[in-house]
Amino acid sequence: MVPNAAGALEPATSADDLVKYAPGLRKLGAELDVIDLLNKDSSNLTPKDWMLLINKIYELQSKYDGIIVTHGTDTMAYTATATSLAFGPKLTLPIIFTGSQLPIIDPGTDADVNLERSMQAMIEAINRNICEVMIVFADSVLRASRTIKVSEARFDAFDSPAFPHLADITATDIVFSPLAKKGKKGPKLTAKPQNTFANGIVSIDVRPGLEPKLVAAITKSDESSSLILKSLGAGNVPSEKEYSLLPVIKDIVRAGKPVIIATKFIGGRTIPGLYEPGRAAIEAGAGHAGNMTDVAAEVKLMWLMGQGIRDPKKVNQAMLKSFVGEID
Repeated sequence: MVPNAAGALEPATSADDLVKYAPGLRKLGAELDVIDLLNKDSSNLTPKDWMLLINKIYELQSKYDGIIVTHGTDTMAYTATATSLAFGPKLTLPIIFTGSQLPIIDPGTDADVNLERSMQAMIEAINRNICEVMIVFADSVLRASRTIKVSEARFDAFDSPAFPHLADITATDIVFSPLAKKGKKGPKLTAKPQNTFANGIVSIDVRPGLEPKLVAAITKSDESSSLILKSLGAGNVPSEKEYSLLPVIKDIVRAGKPVIIATKFIGGRTIPGLYEPGRAAIEAGAGHAGNMTDVAAEVKLMWLMGQGIRDPKKVNQAMLKSFVGEID
């Protein structure tokens, strides 16, 4: 980002500017090409932009040993998770997403540091044949599908609260965990990505006093295709009297639209059988998201339905299946 005439931050003119302000990139021993793809604030990105990026990576993957994607922090976890799911477990090269909390031209910026550490992590990943979609930020290397943004201001703005770091970057080395996924030796024959994402997913935070009729009004729309309820605890939703969401869940599922109970808590997990309200929601036809982040739950539901999995029971089963290590 650079300031415009009014002083507001907007995307820089060219990706080449990134290399100009991070000269250390070309001193790390890698041959580097810079490609402009999109030039917009990440809060304006849509699944169509995810598809554009994924298609470009697919086009380039046979020509490169690794790809670094620079991205705005607001929605980086969404794009990185979508990219991971689209390529699946047969990915044949490392892909790293990174960004910064301060514009690259600002004093004290973390942009050049994050770019250079991303390149260091990329070189190490290539040497170790690690083939994952990752986020590198500050001193952490994270599995993309487990990552969320945890701060709007701190330099260590991203974390994977329910999953260990794939690596930590220190002053002396980068040591990848055995959990990091390795690719198969041989030519790069990455399968064509499954990069269709469905529209119409509605995600609602459950709160005390949430009126079921409001939820019903939204989900009865022809524009809605499914519902995610971010629960008050380990998968619980209100289940008594006029605030019970159970009749709404039954009606939505009966209409052929999946309902998924997720958790709004960082590092949390849905345990639907632990409390009666959670058990009742499952009996009403809802599925649950286990220990996926809310970002992963939303993107995964969009992705599953984009692949044609729309029957509520089949969606419930697929949500609990690990495709790229997004759940355990």
